[in-house]
Amino acid sequence: MIRGGTICNPLITIRRQDIPRAADVLAQGFAKSDPLYRHILPDEATRLHVLKIFFHRYLEMLYPYSDVLTTSDHYEAVALVFRSEREAETWFSKMKYRKQIVMAILKSTPICRMIGVRGFIRGLSILNRMSSSWLSMLGDQEYMHLDMLVVQEPYRGQGYVSRILKPLLAECDERNMLCTLETQTPSNLPIYEHYRFRTLQVIPLQGSTLEQYCMIYSPPGAASK
Repeated sequence: MIRGGTICNPLITIRRQDIPRAADVLAQGFAKSDPLYRHILPDEATRLHVLKIFFHRYLEMLYPYSDVLTTSDHYEAVALVFRSEREAETWFSKMKYRKQIVMAILKSTPICRMIGVRGFIRGLSILNRMSSSWLSMLGDQEYMHLDMLVVQEPYRGQGYVSRILKPLLAECDERNMLCTLETQTPSNLPIYEHYRFRTLQVIPLQGSTLEQYCMIYSPPGAASK
């Protein structure tokens, strides 16, 4: 996902206590024109409020396995980057992760007051289908996954996409690892292709015109399937 292309400042890792502020930036970025969330939340009057709750709980859930990054204390751009090496493949760790998913869902139930129980369940079902489960095809290859990237509207077109992507891809080159992402916005494809991402798979959402483009960046020397 992307909303918004010279590295000049190091990226800042957002602290757990600052997750609500990061969630607000993500919600503002995705509420207006992202096709996935417009499909899940057709009512513009409630969409922003719902997304603020959803992203808050989503960031909390993934925080142990990810970096939540920003470009400065002004939060011009915010990115959520999942790191596969932090996901231990043990029975205990898998159970712990499932518990975190359940807790995130339970903490998100106030959304039901705005969109109803049926709307809440529908949204979870769509997100499950438009998920990152396709990453299983990578097997045991190490990767980082650019789960979300938003540039606040006043800062778009000023190079903030590059400020996020260039350090991440430089690390991938140095460590010979993959970088992955998915987007449901076709206009994002040329942006990512500019940084040498390629589309690996396209997943349609049944009953809609939405398609999820699953993309991968492979540095020189990295094995990819």
